[in-house]
Amino acid sequence: MPFVALNQDSGWATPAYVSSIDGTMDVSFRQYFESDIVRSILNDLRIAGVTYPLRRPCPASYIPGVGEFLVEGFSPVFVGRGATIEEARSDWLLAVHAGFQELISKRPFEMAPSDVRRWHVLTSQIDVTVYRNQTPILVRQFGKVTQARPYPQQIQWENGEREAISVEQVESPDFITFKPGQPIEAVVARDPLNFHLLRIVHIERRSTPSRLLPTEEAELLESIGSSQHLPPAGWE
Repeated sequence: MPFVALNQDSGWATPAYVSSIDGTMDVSFRQYFESDIVRSILNDLRIAGVTYPLRRPCPASYIPGVGEFLVEGFSPVFVGRGATIEEARSDWLLAVHAGFQELISKRPFEMAPSDVRRWHVLTSQIDVTVYRNQTPILVRQFGKVTQARPYPQQIQWENGEREAISVEQVESPDFITFKPGQPIEAVVARDPLNFHLLRIVHIERRSTPSRLLPTEEAELLESIGSSQHLPPAGWE
């Protein structure tokens, strides 16, 4: 909800904050309403382990009379509501977080007109390039522990690459007990620019993979079929 300064009378330039109930408020109540506003400045947005870098500091206001949290540049598309400033600010952050994560994965042609409007508001205030460059990429990888002296120090991934690892980088407590040769499956956080390992979010033991018997492989391939034996098809 935007802030609007009422300057219709050049002799009276006192700012007023317009809401859906402004038309029914008398002057004395409006003056009390303004004096009760809690103002702050947002330099970045942090929620659920994610940081959204702002292009510039954004003034924010909480209006107790209507329980609204407003941020310059985001309102009226994103408005937080709550009985306290903490509740309203949290509601606003969740709305921005949900909107950004929903829209960042969409292509322009996939967006409805309302999506385009919300994305324009978000990208005009949030630096998307900085966000992408500082947000780790999460990937699922398979491999095995190749060194443990006495604790795991190296992992060989399924592509053959060997990577040094320290216990402090792994968020699964039992990783310290893994032995050399232990097959693993891991969720790995990597630097979005150079793909270097930052941390392992989760890691699990896996059984040693084994090949099927030749007869079982042949039966499996037979059940799958081959593109050489596809039936003819028309254009319709």
